[in-house]
This record gives sequence, structure tokens and C-alpha cells, in this order.
Amino acid sequence: MFSYVFGSASTYFHLPIEEDEDEDDFIPSSTRHISWASPDTTLVDCDTIPSSIPSSTSSQSQPGSSKPRELHSQGPSAKNKAVINEILAQDDCYAVLGISRSTRIDKLTLRRAYLARSKSCHPDKFPDNPEATRAFQKVSVAYDILSKPSSKRMYDSRPTQAPFDFFASRTFQAEETFRGVVIGVINDMLDGDLEMIRTLLFAVNNMNPSLQLGEEGINSVLMTLQAIRTRALTCRTCIHALHNEVSRLLEAQRAFRQLSYFDLRRRSHLMIHIARLTISMPIALEEALRQQKQEDYGKDALRDNQTALLNRRIYALLRGVVSVLERMEGLVKK
Repeated sequence: MFSYVFGSASTYFHLPIEEDEDEDDFIPSSTRHISWASPDTTLVDCDTIPSSIPSSTSSQSQPGSSKPRELHSQGPSAKNKAVINEILAQDDCYAVLGISRSTRIDKLTLRRAYLARSKSCHPDKFPDNPEATRAFQKVSVAYDILSKPSSKRMYDSRPTQAPFDFFASRTFQAEETFRGVVIGVINDMLDGDLEMIRTLLFAVNNMNPSLQLGEEGINSVLMTLQAIRTRALTCRTCIHALHNEVSRLLEAQRAFRQLSYFDLRRRSHLMIHIARLTISMPIALEEALRQQKQEDYGKDALRDNQTALLNRRIYALLRGVVSVLERMEGLVKK
């Protein structure tokens, strides 16, 4: 069973490689993709979202229906302060993102760098820190320039010694860039990895009959993954939870891409790991929303086993699948 799963599923990974594309290549081109909101779109409070997930347009919360949330810490840690200071001290787009200058940069590398940098300086984490806000804007400008072939070519043609003014004559849309990158990673994952995940889920079902997954359960898991991108990205809490998850996913994809095709054991281990990270995304959103509700309304805000986003059956099903995948990871890693 393991050999069948590993042999068939390892061909399904979608690892986006940068081609010489048009500037709007990062904008989803299919209607089954979600696009990020325009700069004047309000991120709504997740309390307005129903507790189950039928995938329909009615599930969208109405903009302006509630006050936007802000997730923040008491202040930047020493590590985050060092990153913020490093970003502010740089006047080169590549240095701001912490990557090497190159004529070609693939999307995976660029997105990994952007998410890592933005995690250390996002204004919602440090709302009273203007330096974090400026660092976040610089990271977004650098990403916007290097992610578009035409602007990258123009930037690369500048003298390397010439300082670059990140704040001159620019309309900042840093939050739009942030949401766009997170959504882009999720779109790529759902377009490229769902068949691999389906294959693994059938293997999990065959090896663990007590889980009672079945074809209906497998379809429910896949539908939840597809619906969550539309439902969850309407609130700040969900965006920050997904930020962490997609960062881990990109790290795993990078490690997978660097392996030899004949390194079957490690490829198998990372394949299962990527599937587990993907299936864990709705769980991460559920737990983030539960924590937010309890912080806002007290520990009794969610009574008994009430869920904040997923219905109980799907939540239990996802937790069971993740537990089985964790055990599979351990077996393959030994």
C-alpha cells in the first residue's frame, strides 16, 4: 500500500517555477480562484460567519458588518526587531527580502522570502510600532517589483550602487499584496495537490477502517479545503492563521523540490508532511477563531464542543486524518 501511494502521489506536487510571464501573472485567472480584496474592502469580524461550511456565496460576510480585528503582540521580540532594523537599513529590493540577486527568481523562492519577512513586521502584530509599518511597506514594494518581469528588468538595469527610494511617489497597497501572496499559495496548492491528497486519503481509509472515512468523508475533506479559502479570508484572524500555515507549506515544498528523484524515503516523508500541513489548515483556522472568541467574550463563548467555523463532524474527521498522517510520517522517517 505504501509503495502504491508513494509511487503515484509523488508526481502530483505542484511546485510553481517562475517563467517569463506578464506582470499580472500573479492574479488568479480562473473563476474558481479567489481574488484578493481591493484596498477599500473591509475585513470583517469572523463572528458573523456561520458555524458550518456549506460552499455557497451566501457564506460571505458582508463588508462593514462589524469592526475589523487586529491581532497584535505586546511588542516586537528581539529577533523581530533585528529583522525590522535590517529591512529599514537596506535600499536594495533583494536585500530587503533577504534573497540573492538573480536574473530569474522562481515564485516559490520569492513567496517564501516575502512571507518570512512580513511575518516579522506585520503592522497588525505591532500596531503601535511605526518602524514595523515602514518595514512591512518596504517588503511589499520589494515583492511587487521583483514579482513582475517588466518591473524587475527595469530595476535590475539600474546601477547597483544607486540607492532606491521605496517611499517615493508610491501608493502603498501593502495589505493587498499580503493577502494576494497568501491566496496565491493556497490557489496553487489546491490546483496542484488535491489529487495527491485524495490518493493519500484513500490509503488512510484502507489502512484505518475504524476512522470510518469512506468516499463521502474524503469528498468532505476535499470540499472543506476548497471552501475554506473563500470563507476564511474575509477576516484578519484567519489571514494571520493562514500566513503561518502557508509559510510552513512553502518550506516543505522547497525541501521536497531539492531532493533527488531517487531519494524515495525522504520524498515519501515530505509528501505525507505536505498533505498533513494542507489538511491541517482548516483546523488552524478553527483553533484561531476559537481562541479569538474566547479572548473577546470569555472562556464560555463556545459552549461544550461547539465549533467556531467547521461543523463537529468535519472537525473530528480532519483531526482523525491528521493524526493518522502523523503516524505515517513517523513510520516513513524511521
